[in-house]
Amino acid sequence: MKRPATFCLVALCFGHAALAYADTYYFGDFRIAPLKDPWQVEFQDGAKRVAQDVEQAVRITGATRGWKVVNASEGRMELTNVVRDKHTMSIEVTYDASGYRIRYLQSTNLLYSEQVRGAGTLKVIHGNYNGWISDLISDVNAAVGVPAKTTVGFAPLEKVAAVPFINQKGREFYAEFLAAPKPRAFAIAPNGAWGRGIAYGGNRPVDVVEYALGTCNRRGVGECRLYAIDDHVVWR
Repeated sequence: MKRPATFCLVALCFGHAALAYADTYYFGDFRIAPLKDPWQVEFQDGAKRVAQDVEQAVRITGATRGWKVVNASEGRMELTNVVRDKHTMSIEVTYDASGYRIRYLQSTNLLYSEQVRGAGTLKVIHGNYNGWISDLISDVNAAVGVPAKTTVGFAPLEKVAAVPFINQKGREFYAEFLAAPKPRAFAIAPNGAWGRGIAYGGNRPVDVVEYALGTCNRRGVGECRLYAIDDHVVWR
């Protein structure tokens, strides 16, 4: 007879290991995901574009996906979109010859909220919003026609050296976190404490976000905040 599948969640703080079970995280609605914000797009290989070219690319390609410019000034535009006459969203686009940046402003009927997680807040929204912004960026980059690098949030997820506070040992475990399966979460604290929650598959669900925060706070004196969830850097 086959043995039932099991899995474990590994969380460490200052190198102390603990075992538990994990499956997912829950933000009150399975449609909700961490808000990806802001998006920073940098033109690569020394490429530059006249700022007006970037503006035109945003206006034209955005319009094909329902984005409407409602306010504009030099180097800045505010766009809104309405999906199925129900879901509304507003974003800010700032730009220059080296690239552009997209920042969330507000929305309705997209389940946006700021949830208390550890010592900080986590901004969440309907997962479709992240996809809509990603589509907009892909279209704009194609219209501009130069190589571009997109960074979401505080730093690129894979940039181990960018993680604040933690020591070299913590960075080594963060690097392992990046190679781990999802769901996964990583938390940090100003005093250098850290914790991670990693799922390896199984049948006893435990929230990896709460587990990462909990193990971090064993040394983080209640000041731990989330740094990353799955493929998102959520640190602000």
